[in-house]
Amino acid sequence: MEVRAFLAIDLPKDLKKKLHSLNQGDVQPEAQGFKIKWVEEENFHITLRFLGEVKTKVLKKMYKDLEEKLKGFPSFKLSLRDVGFFKRGEVPKVVWIGLSESQILPEVVHTINKTFKKYGFPFPKEDFHPHITLFRVKHISSIENFENYYEKINNLAKDLYNFSFLVREIVFFKSTLTSKGPKYEILYKIPLENKEVL
Repeated sequence: MEVRAFLAIDLPKDLKKKLHSLNQGDVQPEAQGFKIKWVEEENFHITLRFLGEVKTKVLKKMYKDLEEKLKGFPSFKLSLRDVGFFKRGEVPKVVWIGLSESQILPEVVHTINKTFKKYGFPFPKEDFHPHITLFRVKHISSIENFENYYEKINNLAKDLYNFSFLVREIVFFKSTLTSKGPKYEILYKIPLENKEVL
């Protein structure tokens, strides 16, 4: 049996609520020349490594292996930073809010990638850029209107800048694709040490 899986940092419920509040219900993007899909409140997270379809037996081995490798890693703080987007060509595709990196996070990500390499997952070609996806852009016919909407979200998000939270665990998620969007289920958790590093 296979599951569609990814490794991530789950977010505190109060932060998910704050991120969800950025989605302004009074705005109807489709009527303004662009179509977007916001991430559901319960689904906000920080992806550390997307795995795709993995056999459940292999995934359990990967979990046990990584649990051993991350022993002794301390909990660490992350803070919200700026809003930005990833582009495909010249068109924005994913709008996100960035995070200030702690000294621990890059070490955690490197350990994950190094551990998974022996399971047939090569190191990612792109550098790791910690972020929380806010929404995905499906279609744009009016760049100007989209830029106005993006600017509005950017201004609203400034109230969240420097919001900090403590990362206490790394989570293996199962992702099930549905017509209403993905549904996430926690498969495994790897706790970090209680000693906190800023």
